[in-house]
Amino acid sequence: MASTLHLSYSGLPSQWISYPQVLGRKRPPVASVKDPPVMQARAQGVPLRASQLSRYASVCGFTEGRSVPCTFLHVLAMPLHLKIFATKTFPLRPMGLIHLSNVIEVLSEPRAGDLLDVEVKARNYRETDAGLAFDMDTLVTTRNEELWRETCVFLSRWPESPDRPAGRPPRPPKAPRDAAVLSQFEVTMRTVWDYARVSSDYNPIHLSDRAARYFGLRGAIAHGMWSLARSLAQPPMPAYGAGTRIDAQFLTPVQLPAKVAIKEWREEGQVKRALCDVRTGRVHMYACWAA
Repeated sequence: MASTLHLSYSGLPSQWISYPQVLGRKRPPVASVKDPPVMQARAQGVPLRASQLSRYASVCGFTEGRSVPCTFLHVLAMPLHLKIFATKTFPLRPMGLIHLSNVIEVLSEPRAGDLLDVEVKARNYRETDAGLAFDMDTLVTTRNEELWRETCVFLSRWPESPDRPAGRPPRPPKAPRDAAVLSQFEVTMRTVWDYARVSSDYNPIHLSDRAARYFGLRGAIAHGMWSLARSLAQPPMPAYGAGTRIDAQFLTPVQLPAKVAIKEWREEGQVKRALCDVRTGRVHMYACWAA
């Protein structure tokens, strides 16, 4: 059974202390990672500030004055994610991680001014055909009441080898022909820098073509969580109140600059909303929830 490493903080740790270790710390080859520990980081008394909510809503397109955006608490927990990635015990190279999917559950509605306890766990490592996957779980509570829960699935790819040839990834699907087009817009370097400032996600693959190419990409790409937030914020915006569950799949990155469309359709009792490439129609990311 894997051991558990506990990290505890009064308030959120500084991301500026974590980033040099996230970027510079050496990691073992992914194929050599065996039985990594569960890593848990917890911060108490984290304020939910109206000013931060306002900036986030503006960048992602949410209407200010409504309830706390359902994706915002991911941003609030980001310094704890980074603290886990920064520790020498974390076995994988953070810059090489691929964000595959996301599940968000709104359990009760948070309000600006609340003091929150935030707990993050990296756990459930498992081998897949593509690489080593794991879950990053986040739970947000206040006064022992559960407000919000999230599971992000990340993947560290196996290296190319004769035993594991690099196969062509499956071509991402297209939205149905009858899907409603809710919006079209450009995604630029300014978009990703604005999101980095409100989210604390300064991963260089989003902010620099040179850095992105160093990590094996063709150039800078948009943040996956911005893609999800911007798609959910698009009018007509559903009420993401208590009891809401949103499942998201990230299929292919948004290569900058890009022109994208937000499309919506219904399928098997669910509303599906996708961020699609305008030129090819391919889906970058889609989210779904109960109709």
